[in-house]
Amino acid sequence: MRQKRAGFAPAAQKVMDLENLDAWLEQLKPAPKIDGVSMLDGYLAAIVIGPCSIPPDEWFFDLLGEKGNIATAHGKRLAAIMAIVARFNAIGKVLSTAPSKYAPIFQRTDEGEVFAGPSALGFTTAMKLRWKAWEPLLDATRIECGLLLPIMLYSADQLAFQFDKVPQAMGAKSYLKMAYHDIPIVVPTIRDFWMPNRLAETK
Repeated sequence: MRQKRAGFAPAAQKVMDLENLDAWLEQLKPAPKIDGVSMLDGYLAAIVIGPCSIPPDEWFFDLLGEKGNIATAHGKRLAAIMAIVARFNAIGKVLSTAPSKYAPIFQRTDEGEVFAGPSALGFTTAMKLRWKAWEPLLDATRIECGLLLPIMLYSADQLAFQFDKVPQAMGAKSYLKMAYHDIPIVVPTIRDFWMPNRLAETK
């Protein structure tokens, strides 16, 4: 049985593209919790797949402060909010219908080098909204703890969090160079892990 996917109704307002959304986020004063589209993408993924649903009003305020008030948004701010909504819905749709096609938005250099840190930090920033609910995947004595490893390794310094479950015969620094390849794999699996919780909310 599939969970009914939380989403937003479409609006007539023209949606801002991701490049312009990135620029809009960078110029916000005061600065939001997320500093660009890659970090935003990780944040939204955690909201979509997390252990419990979180009201949009709550996480929009967490993201943008007063600028996240959908009811008062207009013009460029409304277009930006609708772009965030569109990405939220897109993540939810691909994870529920074609999880193997899920593709996080990572920062890349002109040479193609991947920086997964911003996306991972966005993910863990969203986790903090319900940190206690995430505890079953943060318990290093449980095998499921490994599901968060590729994400947490990129944000452990900011969280002052220690992970011991680095793959055998591979140091943390070596794994860090390739761990981003595992993020598109573990995100759908984390969604599956929490699915009984999310389904229970609908009963």
